[in-house]
Amino acid sequence: MYTGPRDEEPDERDVELLRQERERRERVQSRDALSWKIVGWVMAGALALLSYDSGGAALDAHRAGRPWLYPATVSVGCALVLLGLVIWALRRRS
Repeated sequence: MYTGPRDEEPDERDVELLRQERERRERVQSRDALSWKIVGWVMAGALALLSYDSGGAALDAHRAGRPWLYPATVSVGCALVLLGLVIWALRRRS
């Protein structure tokens, strides 16, 4: 059984099906790209909020003489992940 390229030209129906499949793939790719952008913005906002809130909690705990290392670590960790996300987005853009 030979499974190589066809010897005859594809008919109009095959060409139309291939065109529709290509358009469907392009729509799926653009929708996926948009959804990843939205996820990235939501994640960046959540990381910024968590970093800000944990930093404030660490500062309040330090001023009150309570343990402050854990919220400070969470704040720094979130800030580093946010920085990594921003760098990754900038590198993908250029």
